[in-house]
Amino acid sequence: CRLAPDTHVMPQMDARARLLRIEDTRRDEPALMDSLLRSADPVTRGAAALAVGRIGARGHAPVLRQLATDADSAVAANALFALGLLEDTASVGIAAAALHGDIARGREAAWLLGALGERGRAAIVAGLSDRSLPATTRGGLLLAAARLRPVPATTVAPLLASEDSALAWRAAYVIARGRGLAALRALFDQRHSAWSSVREQVARGAARSMPGDSLPALARETLRGLLADHEARVRVNTVRSLASYGAGERAAVLSALRDPDANVRVVAAQSLDAVLDSTAATWIAAFGADTTFAVRRAVAEGAARHGVDLVTGAGWRTSAEWQHRVAAAELDGLGPAVGAERRLDAWSRDADARVRAAAAVAYATLADSAAVRTLMRAGLRERLADSDVGVRTASLGGLTRGATTDDLAAALVSYHLSLLDGDNDARLAFWHLADTALARRAVLPDSLEARLSSLARPADPLERIAAAHIGRFASWRDSTGTARPLAWYEERARESLAPPPRLSILTEHGTLELLLFAAEAPLTVHNITELARRGYFDGQRFHRVVPNFVAQAGDPRGDGSGGPGYAIRDELNRRRYDRGALGMALSGPNTGGSQFFITHSPQPHLDGGYTVFGQLVDGDDVLDRIIQGDRIVRITVH
Repeated sequence: CRLAPDTHVMPQMDARARLLRIEDTRRDEPALMDSLLRSADPVTRGAAALAVGRIGARGHAPVLRQLATDADSAVAANALFALGLLEDTASVGIAAAALHGDIARGREAAWLLGALGERGRAAIVAGLSDRSLPATTRGGLLLAAARLRPVPATTVAPLLASEDSALAWRAAYVIARGRGLAALRALFDQRHSAWSSVREQVARGAARSMPGDSLPALARETLRGLLADHEARVRVNTVRSLASYGAGERAAVLSALRDPDANVRVVAAQSLDAVLDSTAATWIAAFGADTTFAVRRAVAEGAARHGVDLVTGAGWRTSAEWQHRVAAAELDGLGPAVGAERRLDAWSRDADARVRAAAAVAYATLADSAAVRTLMRAGLRERLADSDVGVRTASLGGLTRGATTDDLAAALVSYHLSLLDGDNDARLAFWHLADTALARRAVLPDSLEARLSSLARPADPLERIAAAHIGRFASWRDSTGTARPLAWYEERARESLAPPPRLSILTEHGTLELLLFAAEAPLTVHNITELARRGYFDGQRFHRVVPNFVAQAGDPRGDGSGGPGYAIRDELNRRRYDRGALGMALSGPNTGGSQFFITHSPQPHLDGGYTVFGQLVDGDDVLDRIIQGDRIVRITVH
């Protein structure tokens, strides 16, 4: 027997489906949106408020300001967050008042003030000094203060010694980013903090960019002590900061190449360029100290910058592994300009498109050298006819700086090839190049003018936005997309109201278990689960791992430029980038597809800019062991 439908849930689901259609198409339906914003159902009001911020519908801002005082806490919080997405400058007073509300309102009011920047400074500073506010609200205000320049260091510094770890690390985060002289001394006093999250920020704040003559000595002393910290994430930040002092910290950075943690060794390898000279023996020893490819790749790059060739001896130029040949091609772009064309020519004819794309990047690197600029730009123009979208995208990017009418003519041929691509990367790169070329040359040859005039209005909204930066195509500016059948959105709405799914990522080091936020990001969760169910991710690798920042995967090419052949809309929401947050990787707004990342540590600067659609609930130790190049065995949904 089938149960009768819930009379409360059914209207919610219909409203949710229609809101999802609005968010997916970015096409405001004013009458419908206004009725949903004023709905008697708080769930509907809250979802509508969030949708306004997501689609940038500023015309509904007055209603959002009313909803910021809604009796329902979740509705008010969504309205405050949406006003932050809109950067609504008329909301400063509303946000300041909401700081004294419940926890949800207070946190989003703080975020809104941070989004408003200097306009919110007075309210942020006043709130930080108000001990009557809940700790979560003050914590949000600390993160808001990190957006100010200069940061209110004298107000923040006393919170470094807070017994609340959440407040202490946020205060440390603010000061490490703001780098005020007096506050940095207070920060260094926390080098023995019981909380590793605070010590991470101490290490970060001790890098060699602070003012003064005496403070660097204290900073280096602090860092040398933290180099032995028992937490690897503290050591990662420590090695990066030590390297900023140059050759004087050579011994310390070299010692980190023997660290038991692989990601610390990767950072040490990446830092050698700053502390070593061109003595080949030292580079050879460092290269031989670790057989991990991510470490060796970093050492080889640093050596190349100092004129030391480690690639040839390692056999990467003739390796069957495409990753080795990609590294060799990229590093050839760091070599001397003389002979560059000969070095790169073979890579440009490699059978693997990823190697050819790396060669295009190397051509672009050398194109700034006066000695070979003409040759390198000619080489990039030749690459515009490549069958691979990644090669053409990299070549267009290399030509964009200083683009000429000759470059534009070649790019037009490439654009017509790109109309057959599944991914829009090369088409977007064309419009960026065209913008640069046309800005430099207002009058074009008649033949080129005719070819430009014949271009059809793109169906892709991202293309239209890129093209509309050019005056003659300004009328194309329209970010709306084509709607799917309402039934499709209704199914996504049902999924968003169901118990949230989980994602199990089996890696070489163990399993990462993630809870997915279908209620907050239904389209994103549906996208990732559908890809996982068809085995899209199985056998892929973590193509990008930045220690103590993110581990990123989801690229079928493996070089960072691949995707599923389509883009999905952002679903920015109130979830934060704490440790273990699952986010959608982007190359610009609304460009997500299949690449995702998991944060190693809190990354507040990503909040409200990238879709959070899940959270790591098991496998912390596995996440910390993953390094660039590690394999995903399979991903399952349950």
